[in-house]
Amino acid sequence: MTEIHVLAPEVADAIAAGEVVERPASVVKELVENALDADARRIGIDVRGAGRTSIRVSDDGSGIPAEELPLAFVRHATSKVTALSDLDAITSLGFRGEALASIAAVADVEGTSAGARIHIRAGEVIEHGAGPLLTGVTIEVRDLFANVPARLKFLKSDATEVAAIKDVVTAFALLHPHVRFQLTIDGRAAVSSAGDGDRRRAFASVHGAAVAAEMLDIVGLPLVSGMVSQPRLSRGSRDGLVLAVNGRPITSRPLLYALEDCYQGRLERGRHPIAAIDIGIDAALVDVNVHPAKREVRFRDEGAVFAALQRAVRSALGASEPVRYQTSQPASAVAAARAHVPQLVVHGSALLPMEQDVPSPASAGVLRPIGQVGPGYLVAEGPQGLVLVDQHAAHERVLYNRLLERLRTGLGASQPLLMPQAVDLEPSLIAAAADHRADLATLGLEYEEFGPRSLRITAVPVEMPAGRATAAVQETLAALSETRGDQAMHKAAAALACHSAVRFGDVLELAEQRRLLADLETAEESITCPHGRPTRLVVEWQELTRHFRRNY
Repeated sequence: MTEIHVLAPEVADAIAAGEVVERPASVVKELVENALDADARRIGIDVRGAGRTSIRVSDDGSGIPAEELPLAFVRHATSKVTALSDLDAITSLGFRGEALASIAAVADVEGTSAGARIHIRAGEVIEHGAGPLLTGVTIEVRDLFANVPARLKFLKSDATEVAAIKDVVTAFALLHPHVRFQLTIDGRAAVSSAGDGDRRRAFASVHGAAVAAEMLDIVGLPLVSGMVSQPRLSRGSRDGLVLAVNGRPITSRPLLYALEDCYQGRLERGRHPIAAIDIGIDAALVDVNVHPAKREVRFRDEGAVFAALQRAVRSALGASEPVRYQTSQPASAVAAARAHVPQLVVHGSALLPMEQDVPSPASAGVLRPIGQVGPGYLVAEGPQGLVLVDQHAAHERVLYNRLLERLRTGLGASQPLLMPQAVDLEPSLIAAAADHRADLATLGLEYEEFGPRSLRITAVPVEMPAGRATAAVQETLAALSETRGDQAMHKAAAALACHSAVRFGDVLELAEQRRLLADLETAEESITCPHGRPTRLVVEWQELTRHFRRNY
């Protein structure tokens, strides 16, 4: 029979440590959380040898009483929880009483506070006595995993471990801008935040001034605070996304989806925003005791949190929409702007004077077309400056919004094809066509079965050239077969808009240019096409004046 026995304390502690201390970044996270719980306003982190050699975290917080310093390293010893009921409303970042004990079980640790010092190696107290009388707490962790060499084999390269440490510190710096963070890696400054409460300055310290200038504040809304990036600023990975609950960085797929869904149609596929968002919620409505390392949380009403996050992000993004000139700029503003700029039209490779095209008071504020340049850009002027417009992206956005409005109202608009077109499709696309026939008819796309693997297209949206019907159907059904939920028809509308829009390179008459620019200015979310490409570039009059050294 199998003999059952109780694990030795040092073995149990090492196993428990594995749940909390996975890598050097875990040590930094736990020690920084303790410092924040102690109301620190300055936290210094010094890392050597990618955290394997040493990690030193010092703070100016409330500290640990000298007589209680040994107790702080005992497993399940904590000042943050006293009764079972306390677990129903956790307000501190740390609370499980495992961090210091777990770290000390797998490293050589020295802690000082309130004139006391303790030295522990692999869970055993080596020395305890008087120490320097300093403010706050200093914890130094040396030779991490030296007594459990198997753990060392699972660590990544020095560069990867250092990057993980920087991610931890930068997340806390963005979420707690009132705290000054100083991170040094092998003697070199890696992160240095001001700690003055200015979140934009915190972003500048982490991502640089250029990124900070492109961030949008989330203001005036309950529950949610932080900053999100303008749609024109994005990354190829999610490394720039920080989500938190009550100042605690978390991992949450639903909330991540909620955030990125707000950028649907604003970012190209594969691009991701930059953000630091903190959800302030009643501690009784969230369970932070789900994961040993406290990375995941559980909400009592996840749907409400999801909705609050989306309202906040969409509100911030809405504030970044460009000015719609025809409703906000008087005719005098246009006239004043024109007074300093000669009217030119691009013709071939030459710039030729253009007859003044003075708008009528119904159209005084609309962007005025100057001409086309290159393979597909419109040149226009407005009160803000000189505007370059990608004609395909702009028309895509206009048509996409129009198609979504048809879905909303149920009022479709289609044109029958004189010659119905047959298209062969994969079974999955045939199934998508059957599932979404009614909605696609509302968008203007009508078809009928034409054999087991074919459809015959009988009508297309009124804006679509008939010759593009086959390709449009294939791409639209592919989008539907790959997407679930509400976004499926949005992607279908984007595909139809793309195939209906003017091409990059098509020649547009002046009247067509004027109509497209007017439609763009009235379109919602007009800064990008539905696939996330920018629709326009504005060169402000001030920039032109500065460049040409004009004093008016």
